[in-house]
Amino acid sequence: MSDNKLEYVMQTEAQKAAQRKRNIAIGLGLAAFCALAFIVTLIRIHENINASIS
Repeated sequence: MSDNKLEYVMQTEAQKAAQRKRNIAIGLGLAAFCALAFIVTLIRIHENINASIS
């Protein structure tokens, strides 16, 4: 059986900060997409309700 040892890479503080900024940007982008999809859905539902009344 081979003796496989795990090697860990330690990030520098600059790398950690850059990763955190990327994560925040991805999170904000995802939240914006969800909000846009929700608003579009509400508008389409509202239009369909108005069309069925007329």
